[in-house]
Amino acid sequence: MNAGNTDTSKEQNDFPQGRVQAFVGRRVVCAACRHDTGMLVLGARHWDELMITNTPDEYTEPSWWTQGFIDQRGEFLDRQEAWKVAHSAGQIIRRVGGDTKDGGTLYSENLY
Repeated sequence: MNAGNTDTSKEQNDFPQGRVQAFVGRRVVCAACRHDTGMLVLGARHWDELMITNTPDEYTEPSWWTQGFIDQRGEFLDRQEAWKVAHSAGQIIRRVGGDTKDGGTLYSENLY
């Protein structure tokens, strides 16, 4: 019983390098911190062990960093931009107090 055309082989082959894209909309994929110089460090959570070990010692001043996230294209989003993207994509699974702050402020804990 086939309720409709479920053959996705054509769509799968249309993506570069054989990649399959199941979700077309924008999504938040991980925490990120952007330095004033434009350097990004990534991790599961802000300033987790991964971020700390990938931050050069000369860039440790906290005021030089903006906390945010990146989307699936690697574009940096501040916490308010990330809230809008994650909310639109249905990624908010927990409420942790940032829902109304500055129009919505995303925290890692909202996502998992």
